[in-house]
Amino acid sequence: MATVADLMEIIGPPTKPASAVDWAAIEAETGLVFPSDYKAWAARYADIQLNGFLYVNRPYGDGAAREYGIHRTGQLRSLIEEWDTIDLVDDEGRETEVPPFPLYPESGGVYPWGSTDNGDYLLWLTGPDPEQWTIVITDGKTWWHYPGSLMDFLVGIMSRKVRCPLFPEDFPDGTDVEEYTPEDHDRIRAEHGL
Repeated sequence: MATVADLMEIIGPPTKPASAVDWAAIEAETGLVFPSDYKAWAARYADIQLNGFLYVNRPYGDGAAREYGIHRTGQLRSLIEEWDTIDLVDDEGRETEVPPFPLYPESGGVYPWGSTDNGDYLLWLTGPDPEQWTIVITDGKTWWHYPGSLMDFLVGIMSRKVRCPLFPEDFPDGTDVEEYTPEDHDRIRAEHGL
């Protein structure tokens, strides 16, 4: 199983501070216990953007984690509610019609941890044991399931040993990282009048 140290070897150490996370409050609010690799990552890094494309978000605090999860999966719900099946693509790009994944706050539902510049949803497929959560990526129409942890996925993607068929062929073409603290997000929103 890959670790934050493995990811750090590829993308470098953090350059901005990671604020403390109140895991007890977030887990009580969401009804989920988050994986240890995500907690270890959030203890080291602020929000990050990998290679100008893939965003990994820290958990939302101040009572927003459940609301955020419901909002993001609600967007997916509106896309799939008319279908009995979704298109699940394998690593070679072959599609199979399968029943939709459950959506948070349903038991075992997918829960968001990031996004891409293409608007892809980066999700965990949750379950009773957070150390067994796996990764689901979707653009809302096509879905891909990676049977590893968050760090397995990030290390695999950034080392080009794992390829998500929904991502651009040339991603990643480097290991650059942008880090965003809450103050950075506030500044960006103010610059854009949001």
